[in-house]
Amino acid sequence: MPTPSPQAALKALRDPSKALPAFGQVHDQKSGKFVKYDPQRITHTLQTGILDYYSNPPMTSFGQTKFLTVLTARQMGKSLTSEYGAYCKAAYHPAWDHVCIADTGDRANYLHGRVHHLHQRWPAQIRTKTVPVRESRQLTFDPLQGGRMRVLSGEAGAVGIGQSPDSFHASECAFWSDFAGSMHLIWPSLMNRDHALVVFECTPWESRTDWHEHCLSAKRGEGRNQYLFAPFWDGKLNERPWDSSWTLENTEIDMLNKYGSLGLRKEHLSFRRLMLSSDVQIRRNPELFNVFYPSDDIGCWVSSANAAIPAHVLGKHIERSHELHKWRRPSQTYEQPHPDAIYAIGADPCGHAARDHASFQILKCYEGEWTQVGVYADHSDPITFTRKLHEMGIRYNKALIVVESNGVGQACLSLLREWDYPNIYYEKLRRPGFTSTSKSVDQALGWLIDALMDEVVLNDSDTLEQLMSYKNDKRIEEGANSELVRGSPSKRRRDRHHWDKVSALIMAVIGARWVPRRSRPKVKEKVTNVVMFPTWKEWDAYQEGIAKDKELRTKKGTLRGSMGGSWYKKGPGWR
Repeated sequence: MPTPSPQAALKALRDPSKALPAFGQVHDQKSGKFVKYDPQRITHTLQTGILDYYSNPPMTSFGQTKFLTVLTARQMGKSLTSEYGAYCKAAYHPAWDHVCIADTGDRANYLHGRVHHLHQRWPAQIRTKTVPVRESRQLTFDPLQGGRMRVLSGEAGAVGIGQSPDSFHASECAFWSDFAGSMHLIWPSLMNRDHALVVFECTPWESRTDWHEHCLSAKRGEGRNQYLFAPFWDGKLNERPWDSSWTLENTEIDMLNKYGSLGLRKEHLSFRRLMLSSDVQIRRNPELFNVFYPSDDIGCWVSSANAAIPAHVLGKHIERSHELHKWRRPSQTYEQPHPDAIYAIGADPCGHAARDHASFQILKCYEGEWTQVGVYADHSDPITFTRKLHEMGIRYNKALIVVESNGVGQACLSLLREWDYPNIYYEKLRRPGFTSTSKSVDQALGWLIDALMDEVVLNDSDTLEQLMSYKNDKRIEEGANSELVRGSPSKRRRDRHHWDKVSALIMAVIGARWVPRRSRPKVKEKVTNVVMFPTWKEWDAYQEGIAKDKELRTKKGTLRGSMGGSWYKKGPGWR
């Protein structure tokens, strides 16, 4: 076999998916010993996915690398794999600068120590030399061969790094003291680096937090974000033998029905039983198992105390989250218009230079059931948005359109009236649209909550995720002018477009309450096992037939006795 050239060998060493399995030795979680690194030793796909990102990062349409966000269960090796992948980059790229920020100082020390263990067990003949430094939690390589690796702690809040790193790893983001504030200082050093490698990772935690919203943004693919979710059964440690004497519980049956086709097995349910009996917090609150060991990335978030929509309101929608459709912008429809149905469309427009998105929701309104049949959400100017709104309104049986009339909503309403749209919602005489005030917003939110508990049927998973993170943005959002006067961004404010679909859904619910009530058409079923009640004439004929049959059987019985009981053996031609 020919000896590889120095350039080919160096390229292989810089590739974590090749170098780590070939030369890496790591501490095995299961045996407690140092073993040869295998990305599939404790996970089926997660660690391989992280290393693939470091080796072949996906690119944006502008030629920039994307940033990876990883959401998964505990004890899957996501933090160590991210650091191990960065080791191959920093050890063999001169001047490479890698920065890791962990949630606590102890966690930072742990990750730094594991990287040292990896380096010390790397084959001596190819191991990059290090130089002594005074800084703690820093591994600095010979500048002619490599760069450096630093591990910081997120406990201090705003953790600035001072310069632009080549790779950045944010570990356990949900547990930083101020994830959004720290990233506010770090983003400028990352966004202008075309080939920077960035990994964010953590388990699920509280909904409506900065980490939750970051995951939602990554899942939608906004900016330079790439998203990776792995359920708990992707971890090979999260399974135990299933006792054949056990009987499946209702919850376990539901889980198998929902996730069995995705890889969930009884052995994983056995692990769940073990955790429910061993972990006090999970035993007291079984819902926490799906937080630390998620089955999906929708129902795995803990409801926060400042929730505008209580957790129990969304319970039935989360239960069927596996049936919902993945969002694909800018619009999706889930069924064609029915000729006899009544539709309501709620619209939340945006301006030409606004930071939020324009959105509308289409509800098919039957008595007791309002089904989401269409969604639109994109950064559209008022003319483009209104043209699409008008088109869908006509298509869906001239649906009642409810527009939030504040601000740019007036432009949308003016265009609809100019284009002679026939069915616009008026809150009062000569006042089209719905005006958002502190009083009306609270009232409309109450209507939305009632509808989510009773009538609304969702089809869009992104709408459900926005509902889970909704904080009543009409109450807490701050205008751009206020931000300019104050001179700094508000920490309590989110990006406005995060809840655009919720605002539109509120308007649609207002319309659904207003439209005429119509019952769902009955489906005619073919009935085959129905017993009809006879008339008296039919009953008399039936009784007369029974009497004649009885008389005939009596005569045959007498004849049978005279023939020695063998008449029925003479064959069909005997009389």
